[in-house]
Amino acid sequence: MKRRAHILDAFKTRKKPRIAPSHDADWGDDHQSISAEDIPNDTKASLLLLRSLFNTKVFEDRVPAIIFKHQVYSIVNNKTLVDQQISEMRETKEIKLFRLGKEADEFCIVFTDNYKDHLRKQFTNSDIIAKFIDTVVMETTDVSLNKTKMVEFGFTDKDITHLLRGGALNVRDVGSWWLAIPGAGLFIKNLVKGRESLVRTIRKSKYKEMLQSELEARKLQAVKKLSMQFHMHDIIGAELVTKIQTTSGTLLRLVES
Repeated sequence: MKRRAHILDAFKTRKKPRIAPSHDADWGDDHQSISAEDIPNDTKASLLLLRSLFNTKVFEDRVPAIIFKHQVYSIVNNKTLVDQQISEMRETKEIKLFRLGKEADEFCIVFTDNYKDHLRKQFTNSDIIAKFIDTVVMETTDVSLNKTKMVEFGFTDKDITHLLRGGALNVRDVGSWWLAIPGAGLFIKNLVKGRESLVRTIRKSKYKEMLQSELEARKLQAVKKLSMQFHMHDIIGAELVTKIQTTSGTLLRLVES
């Protein structure tokens, strides 16, 4: 199914050449020119927007800001570009990718600095977690690791058990583990709760469709923790609804499986 228009076209930021201020402009003596490298790409800008919608204080800092990859698709209407730029950001260690959800292709993203800070808060054994950050977090881009790799990084069976209990790893198979986010279960619980509430609200409406502005105006208890906008990016990016532009505004039509 083809994706519809962007949610926030104005937020997209394109790379630009170096811009120097005009000689006539009063910039002062300490002005700096702007390099293209200083301007975030479309995907990074979208991730920053989605992270800003995530209030970790609501979860008492038990969960870092987690973003589903499909949420970015609700903003940047080019999946190939998003996947390419996410891959680039993984290689530069700006973000970490995690397998999260029931489907094999469901991945979520956490900014690396946020993930490292979260790990340090959750683990009491600072030596093990410091080694985990220096090796697993900063030296690999993999979403899973096997026993050989963990031993290569200097982890014992006791260390791995400690990481499993703390939620930094999840069992994938015998001798292999998924890289994990401590507290992610709390996030998933609230995401699913809010998603189901929005879908149920649309399903009950006439023709199983509703203006986005009308849905956003609803006071739904289930979306409060993660915010209405965060959930809106979720249901649109996951293609649970189709966006249709009308004279009255954006219409959200439920996609029946």
